[in-house]
Amino acid sequence: MTKLVKTGLVHVFVLCGLLAGQSALAQDKTVKDGVFTATQVSSGAAVYESSCKNCHNMRFYRDTLKSWDKQPLIYLWETVMGTMPADNPGSLGLDEYTNVLAYILSENGFPAGEHTLDPDNGMDQISILAP
Repeated sequence: MTKLVKTGLVHVFVLCGLLAGQSALAQDKTVKDGVFTATQVSSGAAVYESSCKNCHNMRFYRDTLKSWDKQPLIYLWETVMGTMPADNPGSLGLDEYTNVLAYILSENGFPAGEHTLDPDNGMDQISILAP
């Protein structure tokens, strides 16, 4: 192998390592870190009562969160938004879906914090943890 090719391969491996490290660091935040507000929980409770409770109790969400363990929170948000309510998927507002998710997290023991949960601002960097 020529010296130029070897140097190029070393650079590729170093760059891949740096990118992998950044990806791991990007998801250092978890649902235990107060990633939603108490106001979102309160708003989400009202939406949950009117749109979710008839089909899903909190035990359902506890099991659901276990199956999403270590996945980005945005994946769960997108799934809920695209499939719920079952009789009219996507019919709630984006804030309503976000607030319901905050309520579900709160009811499963995760703390509220000072930062608003926002699908357009960092939700992809928050990891779900099993309750």
